Order: sequence, then C-alpha cells, then structure tokens
Amino acid sequence: MLLNLLGFNLSWFGLILLGNIFIPLSLLWLGLHLYLCKDLKNELKLILTIVVIGTLVDTTLLSLDILIFPEHHSIPLWLITLWACFAATVAHSLQFLAQSSLLQVIIGFFIPPLSYLGGASLSAVELGYSHVTTYFILASIWSVLMVLFFHFKEIHYGQVKYG
Repeated sequence: MLLNLLGFNLSWFGLILLGNIFIPLSLLWLGLHLYLCKDLKNELKLILTIVVIGTLVDTTLLSLDILIFPEHHSIPLWLITLWACFAATVAHSLQFLAQSSLLQVIIGFFIPPLSYLGGASLSAVELGYSHVTTYFILASIWSVLMVLFFHFKEIHYGQVKYG
C-alpha cells in the first residue's frame, strides 16, 4: 500500500508540474502496479471504468468553463493519465474507505477538490469561477464520484452485496 500511495503522489506532482513530459514515468509506475496486482483482470476493468468516468466528468467541467486548459481544446493527456493513476489507488491505498459510504462522501467532499485547487495554484489548470464556487462544484461532484468508484470496485471485484 505504501508503494501505491507513493506512486500516486509522485505521479500527481509530476503530471501537475511537468504535464505530458511526466507521462512515461507515471505509466512506468502504473505498469509496476499492474505487475504486482493480484487480480489483474478486475484491476484493469476498474481502472478503465474510472478513467472513462473521470474523463467524461472533466470534459464536462471543461465544456462548462469550470476548468480551463488554455492550450487545449479538450482535457490534456496528462490529466487522463492522472485519472488512471488515481484509479489504481481505489482498491489499494484507498481501500480503508470501502467499508463506509459516509466516509467516501466526506473524503470526496474535502480532499479531491483541494487537489484541483492545488493544480490551479501550480498553473496546471485555470478556474472559470472563484476558488470557493469551484470548490463547492467539485465537492458536490466528488462526494458522489467516490461512492460510485467504490461501487464499481465492488462490482468488478465481485463483492457486491444485494439485499
């Protein structure tokens, strides 16, 4: 889990600060993650699901001018790579969230929006609205996304409990 957490944080900083230049190193970390993964098939399905959802969400935020990437007409490739790196944490270093939807909502409300604001402070993205407005838009979205991502984790890993 420590390697998973360190790999994601290194990828976050590298992709935010260096953009597309850092993609090969992030992909190297993802490759190592997948190599060490005990359930490769389900991990790949989970990562792909989260990347698709995340890309759609950020594309929507871009189209609504909530997020602005001045040199891009679509979300940049480094951001899609960052989604893959984040997705690799859901069944691993974020596993402690799996037992509580309330905790998923709370963490989703507070932590990921701060990541976007941090990216904006490092000039990786511009915000179309004030920091406060953007924070609450992102917090609303991410409080739902975290629950959704853990639901997909349960589906892909065959842990859905019905009834």
